[in-house]
Amino acid sequence: MKKYTQSITITLLVILLVSSVQKCSYWKSTSNTNLDALTDTVRYYKNALGTQTASIKTLQLTEKQLKEIIIKKDNTLKALASEFAKVKSVLKYKTVTRIDTVKVKYTEMIPCEFERSGSRVNKWYSFNYYSNENGIIIDSLTISNTTAVITGIKRKWLLGRQTITTDITNSNPYIQVNDIKSAEIDIPEPWYKKWYVWFTIGVIGGILSSN
Repeated sequence: MKKYTQSITITLLVILLVSSVQKCSYWKSTSNTNLDALTDTVRYYKNALGTQTASIKTLQLTEKQLKEIIIKKDNTLKALASEFAKVKSVLKYKTVTRIDTVKVKYTEMIPCEFERSGSRVNKWYSFNYYSNENGIIIDSLTISNTTAVITGIKRKWLLGRQTITTDITNSNPYIQVNDIKSAEIDIPEPWYKKWYVWFTIGVIGGILSSN
């Protein structure tokens, strides 16, 4: 019986050691990844479609860290995240659309000579314009926008059905989202992280230590 007890104890200690090593290795890897992500800058490259892609490394945070480091420090994200029971990921990015020149030629020339020019500038767009009897020219058209993307769990009431949802919010009221495709890979939790595994180990350890 003593030999059997020693074997179980050694096995449990090995399991705890392996789990501890794996956990330390995970946190070390995550810390190094986050350090790289914090110092990373936006990169641009030509993708497989032949268009430009902006890319940056992603922070890996716990739910608590996500709230403290990202959400609470941004009033927009804080307000939008309040609509979720649990936030799983957050993305916020800024875009500036620039069009050099837009020419609109009248199909029929206006029977009088005139010239008009000027500019329009506000929070959401700006452009210069020039018009005469032949048509209109718009140049330096600039449209700015900030987009917030939040994926998380929503439910209609406290004990209601949970639904994984992705919300996309644009700051520019003239920009509308017409279509969304959102998917998430469901990664099962490792067995050594299950609460009942540690509960069982604790109970067995308690029984063995009391003998």
